[in-house]
Amino acid sequence: MNIQPLQGYMILDFSRLLPGPLATSLLQQMGARVVRVEHPRRSDMARMQPPFIDGRSTLFASLNTGKETVSLDYNTPAGKAEVCELVREADVLVEQFRPGVMASWELGYEQLRSINTGLIYASLTGYGQKGELALQAGHDINYLALAGILDLNRDGNGRPVIPGVQVADIGGGSYMLAMAVVSALLQRERTGRGSYLDVAMLDGLLPMMTIPFSQHQGGFDVRSANFLNGGLVNYQVYETADKRWMALGALEPKFWNAFCQLAERPDWQRSSPMECSVHVFPKEELEAFFKSRTQAEWVDWADGHDICLTPVRSTGEVLSDDAFLRKQSLQTVKLTDTNSLVVPGVPYSIT
Repeated sequence: MNIQPLQGYMILDFSRLLPGPLATSLLQQMGARVVRVEHPRRSDMARMQPPFIDGRSTLFASLNTGKETVSLDYNTPAGKAEVCELVREADVLVEQFRPGVMASWELGYEQLRSINTGLIYASLTGYGQKGELALQAGHDINYLALAGILDLNRDGNGRPVIPGVQVADIGGGSYMLAMAVVSALLQRERTGRGSYLDVAMLDGLLPMMTIPFSQHQGGFDVRSANFLNGGLVNYQVYETADKRWMALGALEPKFWNAFCQLAERPDWQRSSPMECSVHVFPKEELEAFFKSRTQAEWVDWADGHDICLTPVRSTGEVLSDDAFLRKQSLQTVKLTDTNSLVVPGVPYSIT
């Protein structure tokens, strides 16, 4: 049985849309009680995001199933008093407004810690609480651009490619926020004091640039040297006979040479990844090789062999993977008596 390490902790969640609600969803699945505080005239826009099942947004349900929701007009004295009662009981407060907004409603950290000195107050923003960008609007694409990530992801014409998922919102926001909250709770156990958490999605992306940063400072032209972004034939995607794709990640020579042996192409073997550069290796031979079978046939061909070859799966295929459901990395939650939804779970287990 998985241990729920946050059981007994209460989180007040003022956040909306994706980054904050996903973080508090993960914390809720770790055992925390999450109470969403929603203003009656400032509804979460995720509620209106299609598609819908029985009139309920699948996105909103994915992010908020298992949480409690209270509707409070905290701009009125009565509503603010109710929020303060919840704050007295809470361990953590999460908000995702621009800097200064919560304080303008008399719900800022300095105002609330006077009634709960142990409160951990987490503010998630795009650019942080201070600095020249602090008050600017932004979305995932902006944070990726400013962090240098978009510059490293380009198509064959050199145009930056927008990822199909929200990398900054989740990797730089949700995960970093959850980690910061858990760290602050541990600190409070040691010191007895609450704290203020300033979590910026832009800053949260910088660890993803560890390899490019190290290459740049070592004198490399990062875009040219970024072999893990299509510059190697042995770390590449290939189209199959049925117009689907396979991902080959045989980066180290032991995996690549094992692939070559299985393909009965010993002439392809190399002793170094750099010898597999698209500039020196006949990539067109591999492209023709992969077009000789369907994706399913390639999956069967690679089965049981340690060559780092996997199918590029669709969203529906991932959702139907029983292995994820067994591990509870994906979980099925009931929406109604007749409808359910598969949602992400906590991606690790504690036993």
